[in-house]
Amino acid sequence: MVRGIKMNILLVVALEAELPNPPKDASIVYTGVGKVQAATKLSQALCKSTKPDLIVNYGTAGGLHALVKGMTEIGTFVQRDMQAEPQAPRGTIPFSEPAVGDIKTAAPAMQVRCGTGDSFVMETDPWFVKADIDCVDMEGWALAYVAKQYGIPFRSWKYISDMADENAADEWAKNVADGAEKFLEIYGGL
Repeated sequence: MVRGIKMNILLVVALEAELPNPPKDASIVYTGVGKVQAATKLSQALCKSTKPDLIVNYGTAGGLHALVKGMTEIGTFVQRDMQAEPQAPRGTIPFSEPAVGDIKTAAPAMQVRCGTGDSFVMETDPWFVKADIDCVDMEGWALAYVAKQYGIPFRSWKYISDMADENAADEWAKNVADGAEKFLEIYGGL
């Protein structure tokens, strides 16, 4: 909020289970799981409403190392499943001009890097280390891409619900709503 002017924020979440009690006054879009669903639902919402001042994404993510835990703001999204080598390096869309790869968010300081892909990660991938990815999700890159195309600032917070290992599915199911209260505190301060 700037000098008493309330910002027009569009809140974007994949699943209601991640944010079961959203703010009553929030404009919210539930996208469903995956990059195509996320991009489509966000684009449809932007075509039907007044252009927001800010798009805010909240959701869960799998952590890739013990230093990334709890609630974290994402600074950069990487497309972890775009593999079109040798036409383009992994994470980069081939034949795009300019090259479309990592997307930075409007985070006020460099935060963690999140790898987005259409798979639920339950084992390590050596490329994650090479690409300096801290956590993984299934919608963030697509949402950031749409926001960039529409010229709207984009911020994203992820609650680390699991450690993207063989226990990830059970841990995610157990912890999916655990970050909601903390996110609502952050959202209330925007």
